[in-house]
Amino acid sequence: MNKIIAAAMTLCCVLAANSAFAASDRDEIFSTAKINGWLSQETATGNWAGLRPSLEKAGISVSSNYTTDIGGNPTGGLKQVVKYSGFLSLAGTLDFEKIASINGLVLKVSNFLATGRDISAAIGSFYSPQQVFTSGNYFFGELNLSLSILDDMFNFEVGRIFAGDIFAVSPMFQYYLTGAINGRLSAIPANVFFPHYSIAAWGTRVTYQPNKDWHLIAGLYNADPKVAKINNHGADFSFDMDKGYLAVGQLTYRHGQERGDLVLPGSISFGSYYESSQFTDLSNSSKRWHGNYGFYLLADKMIYKGDWPEYESPSDMASGAMVVQSLKKPYNQQSAVSLDRPKGLTVWGGASLAPQDNINTQTYEIVTGLVYQGLPPNRSRDVTAFCFVLGHFSDKLQGQSNEMILELNHRFQLGPWCYVTPDIQYIINPNGQSNIGDALVLGFETSFNF
Repeated sequence: MNKIIAAAMTLCCVLAANSAFAASDRDEIFSTAKINGWLSQETATGNWAGLRPSLEKAGISVSSNYTTDIGGNPTGGLKQVVKYSGFLSLAGTLDFEKIASINGLVLKVSNFLATGRDISAAIGSFYSPQQVFTSGNYFFGELNLSLSILDDMFNFEVGRIFAGDIFAVSPMFQYYLTGAINGRLSAIPANVFFPHYSIAAWGTRVTYQPNKDWHLIAGLYNADPKVAKINNHGADFSFDMDKGYLAVGQLTYRHGQERGDLVLPGSISFGSYYESSQFTDLSNSSKRWHGNYGFYLLADKMIYKGDWPEYESPSDMASGAMVVQSLKKPYNQQSAVSLDRPKGLTVWGGASLAPQDNINTQTYEIVTGLVYQGLPPNRSRDVTAFCFVLGHFSDKLQGQSNEMILELNHRFQLGPWCYVTPDIQYIINPNGQSNIGDALVLGFETSFNF
């Protein structure tokens, strides 16, 4: 089954990759307007002969994405291998404002199918070079009921929800393949129960956004780790507050996000979290500690701004969109859609801090990078990205210090619904251990919105 999926996706890549050439070259290769039209439509499956817009008008939205990472380490690590991993998501939304005239009420449901294997075991690394990999196969994901009021100024969510879709996430992270940052700052879920990716937990979340520049989000989650067990397939609906809770808060300021703004786009987010569970002492497994906390900071700033290319994708992902607009749409952990941003160079950085080194595997993570959109000049949606990651292990863990990652890639945005990203990573001190050889990882990622 995995080989069939991989072969099908590879065939799509081969067909679509030709669109990475200039338009004139592409027209020579694809002589029919039908194929060119397919590459330029919003999703791979189009509007379903008019059914999709009719359903959305009636309050029913459906989305699906498939992303695959294929990579190998020709040198370094514990052994040399090539691995494939894939992730298929299917999500739907019921907008009760359209269905039953209940203003602001939305129900979201998501499902996931994970396939393939992870290369990090062969390398011995702490962070996975293949960000889409997750253990298991089928997962029931999100069951999220939300209500927005006062012109979307407030939004209240309750149900089986994630934390890693909102908290400790930078919009720049989506351009990288390393699991150290793609999704969220990964040192956080290494230390506390932090529902993300395929694992949802009972929780509630409140978003306050008085204007398009500022927003404040606070979440409270049941921290019962049973929901993360693979054989439960995300369908363990138990609710046990005796296992503790996770509280997270984040304040974000954004500026220059809309077309016509004269200032250079940028954003900054500060967040903190606290989990009330018991944690095992890293030096003494018989000793327990109550409670764990941490902080994080994320920032990005465009330092060179060029033209703003035309945006062809959903309005909820457009620049300057209110947070609540995305909460009303089907959830996509991974999306082939590029950001609605001007061409130019952006510098970004971030850090997480978990002060209690006696219970936290990683006491801090520092990340920084550069993102350039618009190289070469006739490829206004292509993105070239570089990053550096440093994850520091607790001093209580003997023989482990820092794992460092350098990554360089280029995303060929083949159309509004697909991309291919050739990627190079160099992992220094895998798992923070100097006795494991530094690893060179070569691979690529491709993603499709259906």
